[in-house]
Amino acid sequence: MFFELTDSLCADILFAMENQQQNFGLDAKNSRIVQCEPESVDEENIYSLPLWTSADGYSLLEDFIAKYKGIKACGELKQILLEGRGVFRNFKNTLKKYPEADKRFHFFKNKVMKKTVCEWYNALRESWGLETLDQDFYEYDDLVLEDFAFRTFSADMDSGNVAFLAGAFFEELKIQFSGELGSAISLQLKDQFDSINALTKNCTGGFVCRTLSDEFAGCILYSGLSSKKVAFLNALFVNQNYRGLGIARELLSRSISTLTEDGIQFFIINNSFVPKMLKSTLTDLGFEEKDFAFVAELN
Repeated sequence: MFFELTDSLCADILFAMENQQQNFGLDAKNSRIVQCEPESVDEENIYSLPLWTSADGYSLLEDFIAKYKGIKACGELKQILLEGRGVFRNFKNTLKKYPEADKRFHFFKNKVMKKTVCEWYNALRESWGLETLDQDFYEYDDLVLEDFAFRTFSADMDSGNVAFLAGAFFEELKIQFSGELGSAISLQLKDQFDSINALTKNCTGGFVCRTLSDEFAGCILYSGLSSKKVAFLNALFVNQNYRGLGIARELLSRSISTLTEDGIQFFIINNSFVPKMLKSTLTDLGFEEKDFAFVAELN
């Protein structure tokens, strides 16, 4: 029996999927979730729900950590998985200490589980002789824009915050690459950042991102060194508390739009500014990886 997968029904299905203590099915006639015994499921009037086990839940936790390893809570979350006791409860309790990471996790979990529901529903539609639905219905922008405010960079208002984020990033490098290696990499990138911004002090543009409570969450700076047709990335920093939320992508996207409107032909990003986790984002935004830089042809 046909039923329509509405947003409210999808939400009820997700809730039932996570309940590992009771058995549920979908009453097709009334388009609602009902508690039932397995023998009541006939796949005509009562449909079984998409399978979701504790193993699926554990894999989701692993995938979240792998995808968003830049978030501040990552180290603690990894340790919880390694310990292997009370994983789900401890994971949840740890995320509560990091509100932005907690929000990111729930977005990620819903996206993964909605994909499972979509595949299940499309299989049913095929059995009914209907076309499958686009999976766009469960996709949404990684960044919840309502939670952040973006505006153009102002040297007078934002230079201090940019310097603070830059300093925090260089300190991170010392920890990431311990000992002499960390100090050397941190110093080299700091000198590069300082020299580029000294050269372009009077012609730097960009965007900044703040939370609704006015905390500085990220920034992007760019400039033209020698040509009005070429722009170079000077800096791209995101506060560690807000990584994995799509802020870097949004800052880059806004910059590309502005530079395109300004008639800039090429936007160039030195490879030393590009961590591995950012490469796929740059590719999605139209950048091509060259020998020493990522280049986007805008006009």
